[in-house]
Amino acid sequence: MKLKNLMAAVVIGLSLGPALAAADNNMGSMSGMDSKESTGPVQSRGVITAINTEKRKVTLKHEPIPALNWPSMTMGFSVAPEVMLDGLSKDDAVAFTLTPAGKGQQVTSISKQ
Repeated sequence: MKLKNLMAAVVIGLSLGPALAAADNNMGSMSGMDSKESTGPVQSRGVITAINTEKRKVTLKHEPIPALNWPSMTMGFSVAPEVMLDGLSKDDAVAFTLTPAGKGQQVTSISKQ
């Protein structure tokens, strides 16, 4: 019986490997969630919970985004090179635009509210 359980665990692990690898290290990805495909920009509002201007990353606690079928949550996003982050800091209320980039979404505009 133990051998059967071990074999089942190995088979499950092997079948999940590619999916886990694809989800690894993808800022803005909604792997595992029922996310709608977005072909264009989507606007939302939220609060900055972390910001790294050197790495061009921002973590936002955002309201629901119906266009993407996303509930309210906190998640990190990459920020497009042309977006100015000067004057933004943790706890700022912001309006932002997400645009599809790679396998996820990228912040293509952000401003204080």
